[in-house]
Amino acid sequence: MKRAVALSTAVFFFVGLSGMPPVQAISLGEAKYNADCVVCHGVTGKGDGPFAELLKEGVPSLTMLSKNNGGIFPFERIYASIDGRKEVRGHGTREMPIWGKRYAAKSLEVHDPFFGRWYAEKVIRTRILALVEYIASLQE
Repeated sequence: MKRAVALSTAVFFFVGLSGMPPVQAISLGEAKYNADCVVCHGVTGKGDGPFAELLKEGVPSLTMLSKNNGGIFPFERIYASIDGRKEVRGHGTREMPIWGKRYAAKSLEVHDPFFGRWYAEKVIRTRILALVEYIASLQE
């Protein structure tokens, strides 16, 4: 009897779920953008995030990067802005960008001493490349 109740409960649960809309999968880049950039740059990348009005300097639109660069997406400049090599006043110092240490290999080395710097660099590069790719997809 218990098996029948458990089986009918499971069937009811899965049948109920089948009527739900499918979960929208998002890319790693979009997830990183939503977690780290949307607060200033906005959902669409136009610089209209909820914190934008609190900043002294305006937040640039990320949708016009290619247009403002002769039709070519400035990959290296954007990558360097995210990894801290190119200082962006609104992002903070190179040692501690506004998004913290999520894009710094040193922060991962401490948490994963087995793989160390090699692993940390790969994870950080993957995060940054995914984010840059997503920003490239926002171009108008």
